[in-house]
Amino acid sequence: RAPAPLPSVTSNTKSRLSAFSAPDNFESQSSSANGTEGGSTVWDHEKLDWLQDGKRKDAQRKRQADENYDPTTLYVPDDFLNRTTPGMRRWWQLKSEMFDAVLFYKVGKFYELYHMDAVIGVNELGLTFMKGTWAHSGFPEIGFGRFSDVLVQKGYKVARVEQTETPDMMEARCKTLARPTKFDRVVKREVCRIITRGTQTYSVLDGAPSETQSKYLLSIKEKSEEDSTGHGHIYGVCFIDTSVGRFHVGQFQDDRHCSRLRTLVAHYSPAQVLFEKGNPSAETLKIFKAILSSTLQEGLNAGSQFWDAQKTLKVLAEEDYFKESEASADDEKGSVLPPTLKAMTSECDALSLTPKTGYELALSALGGCMFYLKKCLVDQELLSMGNFEEYVPVDVEMEQAGGASSFFAQTRQRMVLDGVTLANLEILQNSLTGGPEGTLLERLDTCCTPFGKRLLKQWLCAPLCNPSSIGDRLDALEDLMGAPSQATEITDLLKKLPDLERLLSKIHSMGTPLKGQDHPDSRAVLYEEVVYSKRKIADFLAALEGFKTMKEIISLMEPVAEGFRSKLMRQVVLLKTENEDGLFPDLSPELKRWDTAFDHQKARTTGVITPKAGFDPEYDQALNGVKDCEKGLQEYLDRQKKRLGCKNLSYWGTGRNRYQMEVPDSVSERSVPEEYEVRSTKKGWKRYSTKEIERLFSEMQSWEDKRDA
Repeated sequence: RAPAPLPSVTSNTKSRLSAFSAPDNFESQSSSANGTEGGSTVWDHEKLDWLQDGKRKDAQRKRQADENYDPTTLYVPDDFLNRTTPGMRRWWQLKSEMFDAVLFYKVGKFYELYHMDAVIGVNELGLTFMKGTWAHSGFPEIGFGRFSDVLVQKGYKVARVEQTETPDMMEARCKTLARPTKFDRVVKREVCRIITRGTQTYSVLDGAPSETQSKYLLSIKEKSEEDSTGHGHIYGVCFIDTSVGRFHVGQFQDDRHCSRLRTLVAHYSPAQVLFEKGNPSAETLKIFKAILSSTLQEGLNAGSQFWDAQKTLKVLAEEDYFKESEASADDEKGSVLPPTLKAMTSECDALSLTPKTGYELALSALGGCMFYLKKCLVDQELLSMGNFEEYVPVDVEMEQAGGASSFFAQTRQRMVLDGVTLANLEILQNSLTGGPEGTLLERLDTCCTPFGKRLLKQWLCAPLCNPSSIGDRLDALEDLMGAPSQATEITDLLKKLPDLERLLSKIHSMGTPLKGQDHPDSRAVLYEEVVYSKRKIADFLAALEGFKTMKEIISLMEPVAEGFRSKLMRQVVLLKTENEDGLFPDLSPELKRWDTAFDHQKARTTGVITPKAGFDPEYDQALNGVKDCEKGLQEYLDRQKKRLGCKNLSYWGTGRNRYQMEVPDSVSERSVPEEYEVRSTKKGWKRYSTKEIERLFSEMQSWEDKRDA
């Protein structure tokens, strides 16, 4: 007998399925994707009169010709919103708040792109238009990292919009409303992250960094000309590599050629620049146009977006970013400014709410940066690291730099290579293509680790010119050349190291408690949660393995390190617990503790870390609490079996609907106690709950939350 023919798949179904496949490359498919042979489709959004270029208004209803027009927002008429479907209404509401971003809008297990965003998705990502008169494309949740990174690298802003309710939660919410409308009967969606080229943190959803070198978000504030003496400039700057989480904050005077500013942007190449609208002088704007022409530049409104120094310090105090920092003895809350920022506040103000003279612009630049990170929903995870350094221009004496605590930086004198010199000598990039080919950096860079490559670049930008420091570095080379077998073995070990600098920042930002329940990501419904959990655990275990490798390197060097002439090498490779010259911490106790804390292989496989008994007292307490509640619920069920004279009673349900007591219809209605409340039914059974079950289950959920925190 011949096998039955397989059911054929219609062309419409094929078209819908192909929209979710990841293309082999990101070339535009727009010419054939919209289902028309030749000619271009006029989409529904292109017919909207209020969306036409020249007729658009911002959220405050200011026209494009208005000098205060805000291109990042959009006015959407109420009558139009009321005619749309509930889900699309929410999309337009979000689009009106961030008109300059591409919305990756979660619908079920897919991120969908609508209207003008769908056109970008097809043109830039190679997605396919779905059938219909309105532009619509999308991809599965697991593809977010790949697709978002492509758009961000091309200069787009990407907003990740997640469902923060399940359908059951939505139904429960509607029951609490007196008269729910059709717009209430849709799951809540919130923006969980806005990603730009200068604010990438490479979370578990984003994937791995595509390049080794740092990309900085630079915030700059300039003192207006009438306040400055002569023709010079005074700048306040704040710049951060968001993948590492280190803030550089400083204020400096500059000459009329803006030499120090030019040097700063050459040494710390910004991917994105923030400035206060109307603040930069004509000379500064020329630098933005000439040197930073390919850099994203965004003007922020004075006061409300680009904060002054007082508001910056006020927000730092109110938001409690540094509550995990070590508090001083007289600080009860445990929220204290990091030393670098504390030094920028007035000594006369015990609350640290007044800037010190000479740091007003620096703190204002930090305020602009903080506002933007807050807007992108990453302020808490980055600021809470408390990683701040004062930026002092290279040509200022190093001893004035309050942040020069690293022994690498305590060199007293470094050569000034300004932006013009770096370009003319082709130190970092060649003059032909702007790439690294043929440059001094490419020639010298044989570093084995990503963080080594970043450090070498900074060393090249500011070479040593202090004879004793140069001599010590040469001694370090001789020491390594004198131990060739160890040097070769160490090189092989270093190649295995992950990018620990970025990895530690990533691990710091992973914890949900850190973001708090106020962060929408803590409410997001993610369908690939197990995949993300496995990635988190893989990152954490990679960091542990990295530290083990570093410990192994120290052990290899120990036999020969005592004979080293270089003070620098002795500091790096000797343990500070065993030698007065050593600065390397003894990691053995902590690594041993984590080795026995949980089953590493099981965690990799399941995506769940289960601490072993005795490792975490709070976890053990939560486990015991859950067991006690389970025991209490079982004992209660046994009592009800005797009470009703029925052995067939059992609990039913999953998740938040667990512990509904199933009672067969064979038990007469008269026998059912009054305190039993019907929760649901099925053929031949009724499911009840009681005040005692609810009390025990609520207590169990509380313990489960503590266990899973």
